[in-house]
Amino acid sequence: MGFKTPRSELSVVAANACGWPILTKLPTGELICIHFSAPSHGLTEGDLICSKSHGCGRSWRKVSVVSKGPPKGNRMHLAVGLARNGDLLCFSSGFMLKDGKIDEFGGLRLSRSSDGGDSWFEDFNPKVPAKLNPCIPYGRIIKAGDGALAFSCYRSQGRGKPSESWVCFSEDDGRAWRTFRKLGDNDSNEVSLCFTSKGNLVACARTHVDHHLKFLRFFPHSNRWRNLGDVSLPMQHPADLIEFNESFLLATYGIRNRGLMGLGARISNDQGRSWSPPSIIHQFGDEASDVGYPSTICLDDKGNLLTAFYTDHEPSFGKSASKYRVLVKRWNWLDRI
Repeated sequence: MGFKTPRSELSVVAANACGWPILTKLPTGELICIHFSAPSHGLTEGDLICSKSHGCGRSWRKVSVVSKGPPKGNRMHLAVGLARNGDLLCFSSGFMLKDGKIDEFGGLRLSRSSDGGDSWFEDFNPKVPAKLNPCIPYGRIIKAGDGALAFSCYRSQGRGKPSESWVCFSEDDGRAWRTFRKLGDNDSNEVSLCFTSKGNLVACARTHVDHHLKFLRFFPHSNRWRNLGDVSLPMQHPADLIEFNESFLLATYGIRNRGLMGLGARISNDQGRSWSPPSIIHQFGDEASDVGYPSTICLDDKGNLLTAFYTDHEPSFGKSASKYRVLVKRWNWLDRI
């Protein structure tokens, strides 16, 4: 059984959509959510869609297609963030499909919007290192130190085998991405990046063997990432990592253990060296089978947060519970410590 969630805390971004949503707050205060359009875990045709909301995310409307899937293919993976000039950026990839199964990788693209997500220019041949062309982007495109932008991508070696991840940097506001660093040892994918007010580049990475989360920090003097410890148990992944109040790190993550399907959160006040006990911010109930991928933003300086996620079963919707949706939930971190 899941917690009874007041419907007033939830809003629908998109119905009949699987998701992998990423939230972004524009300088205007508008909220952007970019997500996969189809009600399938990537086994149908579909596009990446941009939806927009004003205020605290209680109502949403579709405004544009960020990356359109080709015939018999999709655009489903994404990394999203703001360039330093205010443009929205979205790295994407997807798959070509055959007989309802994945046939081949669709390659990296980079979409850019200069009007708050209303329209997009899509670069089908972005300037990234050749080694990263066959990789899958994930999470946030962030502003890192010394004027750089950074995004993460990974390459899977197959079920049960270690994955490899890299962080790639741009020095010209996302027009070219020339420098990249491998993220620690093997067995990491779906990496969420954060550059803190203390000047630290940190990350939460999903492992691919038992699917738990580990926390890493980049050390510039050695030009290497170092694993500082685990953040979750197996089958609790992937994470979104943000900083708020210039002193706290917040990791929100999917809980995909059967019978405990939900969303978790942990807070650190020492740059990730230690973490609060896990807190459950949402539960989906026993009938859910495909959930998670939270993306969280701060709504104000009073602790109010907005988390986007997707689910194939949301019990508060009653008779229509079993349906793919992209949802957002409003909550307050002060209630969790």
